[in-house]
Formats: sequence, C-alpha cells, structure tokens
Amino acid sequence: MDPLVNQINTLLSQIYSLQEELEISDEIIEGLIKGLDSEEILTEEKKNWIQDAIKKPGALRKSLKAKEGKNIPRAKLEAAAKKSGKTGARARLALKLRSFKK
Repeated sequence: MDPLVNQINTLLSQIYSLQEELEISDEIIEGLIKGLDSEEILTEEKKNWIQDAIKKPGALRKSLKAKEGKNIPRAKLEAAAKKSGKTGARARLALKLRSFKK
C-alpha cells in the first residue's frame, strides 16, 4: 500500500478514537451537571450487557446435548469451557453467569 494511504488510515482511526472519548466525556459532564457520579453514568451504559451477550438462547444446551428444563452440570460446562470456538465461549459465559446467582 501507499505510505500516504497508511498515514490517512492511521489518522482516521485516531480521529474515531478521540471522537468516542469526547462522547464519553460529554456524557460525564452532563451527568455531573445533573448531580450524578461519573461511575454511575458509565455503568448505566453497560447495565444490560447480558441481554446483548446472549444472541442465541439455547444454543449451548443444544451443542452439549443437555436436557431442557434441567441445569447443565458444572463438570460438563467446565469441560466445554476448555474448548475453543463458539461452544467454548458460550460455556465460559454460562459459568460466569452461574457465578452471579445469589
């Protein structure tokens, strides 16, 4: 590639990064004006991350051939978590979500 194109791409990525940082700082400033703590503002954005993380409910159960209506055994989840790919990622997320139980 042309060195000029590389420099332009680098500058564009830096501009996008700065733009994201400015948006976050604007939200913090607005929150401070309203009297909110900066940590509260940032956590409100990430409040519903679990809903976004689970794209295909039941896919892990199907790939592990676990019966519906029963919990997937922890040993089975831990074995699947060691795998790579989608099944491993889903198993690791399931273990993390299981630790949230009260």
